[in-house]
Amino acid sequence: MVKILLVLSALLCLTWGWETGNQYVYNYVGRSMVGIYKMKQQNAVIEMQSRVIVQNIDANTIVVKMTENSLRRHGNYLGNAFEIGGGGPEMIDGEEDKIPSPEILSAPFVITHNKGSITGIQMGEDEPLWIVNIKKSIASQWQLDITGVRHEGPSVNWEGIWEGQSATFTVSEDSLSGDCSTIYDIERLPWAQVYTMEAYKMGSWDAVCQDKPVYKIVKTKDFNRCKTNPAWASATPASHSCEFGKGNCEDFMHRTTMARYVACGKSWSDLLMVHANGFSDVWVQPFATKTDELLNSVITKWSFEKKEAIRSWFAAPSSPKKYKTLSYVWGDFKQWTEDGTPAQPNMVDAYWKSPFPISVVRKNIIDALRVVARDLQERPDSEKDNLERLAVIGRVLPMFSFDELKSLWQEVKAMDWVTMGLFVDCVVQSGSNPAIMLVKEWIETEQITGAKATWALAAIGYFAKTPTRELLHELINLLKSAPVQSDRAMLHSTMMTVADLMNAACGSRFAASKRFPISAMGNFCDSKDTVIIDEFLPWLTKELESSQSSVERIVALSAFGSLGLEEIVPVLLPIIRGTPGKFDDTAERVRAILSLHRVVFTVPEKVHPILASLASSVSERPEVRMASLGLLLMSNAPQTWWQKFASMTWFEPSQQMATFTNSLIDSLTRIPASTSLLQQLIKKAKVAWPLLKSAPFGLPYSFADIRSSHLDEGIAVMMHTPSYRVATEQWPVYLANRYYYQLGPFSSEALSVYLWNYNMSEVWQNIFGKLYGMMSPKEGVREKFEAVKGIWEELNATPRPADKRAGLLHINLMGSINRFINLEKLEKDIPTWMAEAMKYQNQPYQVSVTKYRMLAEYNVRYPTEMGLPMRFLATLPILVSMQGIVKGDGKGGIKSDINAELSWKVTSEIRVDLPLNGKYIASGVDVRVDSRPPREMTFSYKAPGTIKVTWIPGSKVTDLLYYHVKPYTVTRGWTDSATPTLEHDAAHLVSVNDKPIQRELPLGERFGVNVKLIEKSELTHSDKWSWWQWFQKWDINGYSNLGFVPQELQARKYVLRYEPSGTRARSVSTTFQYQYVTKSSQNTWVHESGSSQWKTPSEAEIISSSPISPEFRPVLGRLFKNLESGNAQLMRAGVVAEQKDGSFIQLNTIVGMSKDAWYTKDFTDIQIEKYTSDSSNAPATKEFDYSVCYTAVRNWNKPPTYGFSKDVLHLEDEEKIAFGEKCDKSKIRFTAKAFRDEEAAQAAMSSPAGQQCQKDMAAGFMYGSPACTEARRMDHTYNNYELSAESADNLSPAATYWINTARQWINHKMYPFTVKHIQGQSNPANRASWTIKRDPHTGDSNMTFVRPTETLVAWNVRREDSHNEWARFSPMTYNFSNIFYPLNAGSNFIRDATTLTTGGISDAKCYVGPDAVHTYDKATYNYTMDECPHVLLTDCSQDSKFVVTARHGSEGQKIVTVIYGKDTIELDPSGWIMVNGAKSAYKDWETESRVEIRVPGTKEIKAVIYPISTGLVMEIRSWNWNWGWNWGWNWGWNWGSSWNYNWNWMSIKVQGSHVELSAPKYLQGHACGMCGDFNQEIVGEFMTPQRCAVSTGELMATSFKLKAGKSCTTNDWSRRLQKETETCKSIDQQFHAQLPDWTM
Repeated sequence: MVKILLVLSALLCLTWGWETGNQYVYNYVGRSMVGIYKMKQQNAVIEMQSRVIVQNIDANTIVVKMTENSLRRHGNYLGNAFEIGGGGPEMIDGEEDKIPSPEILSAPFVITHNKGSITGIQMGEDEPLWIVNIKKSIASQWQLDITGVRHEGPSVNWEGIWEGQSATFTVSEDSLSGDCSTIYDIERLPWAQVYTMEAYKMGSWDAVCQDKPVYKIVKTKDFNRCKTNPAWASATPASHSCEFGKGNCEDFMHRTTMARYVACGKSWSDLLMVHANGFSDVWVQPFATKTDELLNSVITKWSFEKKEAIRSWFAAPSSPKKYKTLSYVWGDFKQWTEDGTPAQPNMVDAYWKSPFPISVVRKNIIDALRVVARDLQERPDSEKDNLERLAVIGRVLPMFSFDELKSLWQEVKAMDWVTMGLFVDCVVQSGSNPAIMLVKEWIETEQITGAKATWALAAIGYFAKTPTRELLHELINLLKSAPVQSDRAMLHSTMMTVADLMNAACGSRFAASKRFPISAMGNFCDSKDTVIIDEFLPWLTKELESSQSSVERIVALSAFGSLGLEEIVPVLLPIIRGTPGKFDDTAERVRAILSLHRVVFTVPEKVHPILASLASSVSERPEVRMASLGLLLMSNAPQTWWQKFASMTWFEPSQQMATFTNSLIDSLTRIPASTSLLQQLIKKAKVAWPLLKSAPFGLPYSFADIRSSHLDEGIAVMMHTPSYRVATEQWPVYLANRYYYQLGPFSSEALSVYLWNYNMSEVWQNIFGKLYGMMSPKEGVREKFEAVKGIWEELNATPRPADKRAGLLHINLMGSINRFINLEKLEKDIPTWMAEAMKYQNQPYQVSVTKYRMLAEYNVRYPTEMGLPMRFLATLPILVSMQGIVKGDGKGGIKSDINAELSWKVTSEIRVDLPLNGKYIASGVDVRVDSRPPREMTFSYKAPGTIKVTWIPGSKVTDLLYYHVKPYTVTRGWTDSATPTLEHDAAHLVSVNDKPIQRELPLGERFGVNVKLIEKSELTHSDKWSWWQWFQKWDINGYSNLGFVPQELQARKYVLRYEPSGTRARSVSTTFQYQYVTKSSQNTWVHESGSSQWKTPSEAEIISSSPISPEFRPVLGRLFKNLESGNAQLMRAGVVAEQKDGSFIQLNTIVGMSKDAWYTKDFTDIQIEKYTSDSSNAPATKEFDYSVCYTAVRNWNKPPTYGFSKDVLHLEDEEKIAFGEKCDKSKIRFTAKAFRDEEAAQAAMSSPAGQQCQKDMAAGFMYGSPACTEARRMDHTYNNYELSAESADNLSPAATYWINTARQWINHKMYPFTVKHIQGQSNPANRASWTIKRDPHTGDSNMTFVRPTETLVAWNVRREDSHNEWARFSPMTYNFSNIFYPLNAGSNFIRDATTLTTGGISDAKCYVGPDAVHTYDKATYNYTMDECPHVLLTDCSQDSKFVVTARHGSEGQKIVTVIYGKDTIELDPSGWIMVNGAKSAYKDWETESRVEIRVPGTKEIKAVIYPISTGLVMEIRSWNWNWGWNWGWNWGWNWGSSWNYNWNWMSIKVQGSHVELSAPKYLQGHACGMCGDFNQEIVGEFMTPQRCAVSTGELMATSFKLKAGKSCTTNDWSRRLQKETETCKSIDQQFHAQLPDWTM
């Protein structure tokens, strides 16, 4: 008991062992270093040394004085910076920093404490803040609360410590870096350890310690448990998944602070600290990926020198100021008010304090702007880092007050347009309140207008640094100002800016703390703030209710979504419910639902039931349901909902909803989990996935496609593409494409594009009409087609009720910067733009486009243990510029002289400042990408179909592409920041290789252009294999978006550079030409459209929409040589380099492909030539470098038009390739045979589809059914392949190299399946063969390769999709590769690609049999047609002048009548064809005869009719007279009518009593007739022309019977139809879901 009392007594009088009346002298060294420690021992270092004297006043007070203070910096310290030598080390080499007012730093200061726990610190009230922080750091380092004054957790056995037991306990400890939990470890040291310690070797040891017990005390700070934390952070975007003020931010950032003390003493009361080491570090992954880290380490060392009696007491500060906390105080902004509360900036004063006179900063800004503007207009190289110049301007502008910014603006306004634009962008980026107020003034006084003003307003919210309540109020006033109200684009962007900023600042404190420095400034506002509830929300509600168009309301609803507070829901609910007569527009309802995207994460328990009710209601519009379901599942709804909606796909009446649900859940199961939210979504999706019903995927269907990639290094990219389809629209009514990037814990919605496209077909039609001269016909013109009109009138054809028009493009950048484009206005704006462009047809037009943006910036500041501020800064700026002149030549050509640039960079830097003089040390990594097109370019288009681009090599060095990674260390002054870091002499690259890889690869030498690829790299390897390893990590999504983010930090630079020296070319031109040609045989009956007269050509005709180019004539002759009739497609691409000596270097490639009209053979002819000539057009001389010729001829037997093929289907292919000037060298001959044998035929017949097909044929559908279509594809698939190659003579080394490369690649791919590999054989030389036997049941293939020296046998070869590198890199192209194997006799590559793209819709067919019908949408019903004409197909929207009718003939056949514009064609399979009244017996025709209907005055073929063995086929190939729909297909896929021959609009096949109609692509959703509406929905298939729902297909068929002829009388079906439709039950009837009430 007595012993315990003695211990407690000692603790009570503990005073660090310092005796009253004595002073203690210590040597202090503090060193802060920054570098990339793991990469190289190269650092930038600051070192401070002092002699510190401590006088003990009493048990609770000491006075400390720092003397002999010195500071040095070194920017390229190559020694071991972590080692600080003995008691008085020599300072590092480097620059010495003179300490201003050293007497103030040396002034004594007072520390008060309670048993070692510091309670306060006093110093002079006039002492600069940087000195205050240094003295606080000294006090923090001396603090030792070993008695547990602020003890946390269980009690400590103090007696045991004294007896030699170690102890660990936790206290709350205030220090420079915050009031945090601190862990103490105390243990007595055995003398064996003491003797080895550095402290024991000090000369002062014996004087104070001798044989006294020695203790080691270690304290470690826990930054995850802090009550106060002086960390300052600002982040845009602020979507990181961690907090910067903590001890770690996942793997991206770590903070550590610890100290070790050595003390000796016989009792606690005389325990004297004789030696101390402190270590703290902040290490950061530069780009949040797994690379070497940037490191800031602070090492402090205390060494006891001596103890002596006090000769004179230090004087206390004359005007003392007491600080109750040791926490760091930031000196460059006002942190506290007079009453001690956090200070918030006002609207006019500078946000930051400038360390230098503002006049100096102003001059630097003007100089930097001039340099950047001049470079953008004149310099095409990458020598200067203008992005950093602009970034620095944006960071120093917050040092300006409002008046100072206005004054600076007045100077900038007098400069050129480029400089003004750059300054505006920098002011926006600065984000201070005065900067935003300046932008506000610019707008209100109209100093900036139009697009420049709109872009500024769109971005000020994203860059706002301190959105105080006062600032938000000012922005609301800006919304109400006249200039904003008068410009809708400006108003739209501004309301989104204000809404998004309010959400960020007021939505939640947690979210706000990630983006704004509220830990230092306090909260700006909250969700209940009056500025939201009483000002903005009422204004926004009024804006919504007063909007006069859907576009305006969609924008307002988008702003509600950005605001994202719970208070928006009561406003949105009436719209979401679809209140009749007021809020019943589908587009607006969808937007209102999507506007819950933020609220659903804050109150999911309230929002999820609403979304689930909407998604479950089968009577709602599919778009409403899809929007609800997508938001429900992506907001992490409970597992029950996932399983419910997956199960519902089996009973879902809407095909669009089913495909959407399937694609959403399925795509989530296929992506990697890069975030915790995605991990949960993927887990739930995988549970629900087995419950899904399979569904087609293609452009005609709605879908929610999610693609994601994730690298082990921490890089992830996700693309989310939802698409909502309405059958009557050619394009999606809603389409979004959202890109998400992730680097470690940092994620961002980098770019989102939303398209609203409701009822916009006519607008797009008119827009393209105005652009290309294909205007919509007037109503009077449409009435010319009386025959079609009469049928429509008899049917009373009624189109689907049109949705309210809504055309809007919404672009969202970085989740916050919003722009809207009203697509409905384009129709009016385009003529104005075209008229404006015509003014510059023959005169120059000045082009000046500049846009600078800081896409991302993370600024984190911590105090270091030395009392110096540290900053981590990561940035992602981007710059787009085009400066120059464009001039038209009056002939459709354009000449440009433009200096264009696209640059972006990503930088990461740790920096430690010396506030006393504005100097700093830093280490970082700079990654920059620049791209520049050649400057002088000419673009021209000439008939027939020739595009030509010409480049005039300039007189300046041009970096066409530039990329570098540069790690560095540096020390310099703040005033030097006007010069980019890497342009400054003080910067030192962190070089790890004395002999970096350096090489230049000439790329343009063969054409006389000095373009070369320059590489300088310190990577360990830079060969093909290392590049391939790097490339394999990516998929196309990740590579194209974040491929520039380095995965290694070693210095490197790659430049694609043009240099005028060594360039011999005067100009370089590239040409592309396309032409489509048909050949019509003599056995052709030709009708001009609208005419009953016909003619037969006296000889074969060559038909083209434009004169055949001379370059194509030789190839065309070879292609058509053995074709009686058919078509050819010709393409030419070439490069012509005109040399300064008058010669021409030419590389030409001509590709020709032809196919006969009966689809039984095709030809390919390719010629590649490179030569030098004396002329670019018709050269008299040619000096060849090389020439390649390739020809291929394929023949195959065509499958029967119905049923299964009884004969062997075969294909033969013969190819030749040759080299040399006359293509007579190194000849290689390829032969291939493919055939389908009896095994494959039986497999097709025994398949489920084959068995159903046989049943359908037996039931009367002998010429086709949906099952037969599927079975026939299997029946037509070749399953045997024989390929061989034989060379006539020795091959060139280049050909041999590529053949061997291909052989090795094949062997590698076959390795998993190889069963025999015999090498060293003597097979026939110059010959190789490849045989394949494909199993029609499994799809596996057995292969045998025989080569001159080896034989390889592989069995069961198959594609492993899950492990295929190609499938991983580009799933879409990989899926399209399936069309090339196996080959199919009844199809071709284009048709298969179309099938894949459309999800099978392009293959849809309608079958009308003797007594049953299969519709396009796979509904089946029984119906027997009589002699009355029945409409099989027409356009009930009355846009396409087209009707197909059929009636029962006297011989049991079906007679089909096609009314096609001005033409009426009757097809009678009993032997007759009638065109516009002219009747012909086709059975008397010669073999391969046919009818062509051509456009009057041209040879363009509109339609073809030809007989087959069982009937007739009519192919409609051109729809140019149909202004309503043709523009989309022709201009979207081919120039004019070039490809119309292959892309048939539709075909009609008549065989006895059977009619087969292929899918009419442009009547999708508009069709009506016995074949249905072709909208991919089976629900609602049976309806009348008036869109009345009927119960059976027979009633639908009856409703499309025309009353023509005496035999067309009323029958039982007619009477039933009349009764059922007395009250029309609209097929478009809908009911809205009942939603739960909302309570706040």
